[in-house]
Amino acid sequence: MTGTDRPYRIIAVEGIDGSGKSTLAAHLVRLLGPKARYERLSPRMASVFRELVDEPSQHQQRYQDVLPDALRRSAFLVDAQAQFHYLEAEYAAYDWLIFDRWLTTYDVYAPERSVYDDYYQLLMDDLPRPDLLLHVRTPPRTAFARITQRGDWTIDHWSADQLMADLERLDASYVTCLADVPHTVVDGSPPAAAVADHVLGLIHSLDRHSDEEAGA
Repeated sequence: MTGTDRPYRIIAVEGIDGSGKSTLAAHLVRLLGPKARYERLSPRMASVFRELVDEPSQHQQRYQDVLPDALRRSAFLVDAQAQFHYLEAEYAAYDWLIFDRWLTTYDVYAPERSVYDDYYQLLMDDLPRPDLLLHVRTPPRTAFARITQRGDWTIDHWSADQLMADLERLDASYVTCLADVPHTVVDGSPPAAAVADHVLGLIHSLDRHSDEEAGA
């Protein structure tokens, strides 16, 4: 499903924890007004996994560290398929869907391959393509400071060196996974309002480009 097949456009925001992606998505919804809707891809399965793993362990374990990558990937993809199928009528009432995370998250956070990868790819190909995919790239050191300030499971359970190493690993993984995917890199270091204003300009450029194509 492409932008020409649906009444709304999709802006997807990706990036490591602490990059500012969720803050950017929320800012964009406010800036674009009532015709924009904040969404998360595969919003339900994370809650299910937390009920199965995190809560029984009294949050001493994370489901990401316990459940196999293939199980998480397949569950998230089925969740995403159901999301667009059952919410399509609701989505059609909006001009913009702003997604906090997209498919690259699966590649970065569940990287191990399985014998079902061809099937997973079919599910991924069947999902709509974003009209604008943003990689909010923030230096791991800056992301580390933000995570520390807001508080996080990793702050309580990991050493500073372990968290920093993980952020550096995720940052490198995003660059690798997005290498062959059309996307726009956004510097997530400036204040959130400045980042949002910059991205709003990209969105307006997208509008102008579409108008020019329609008039051609």
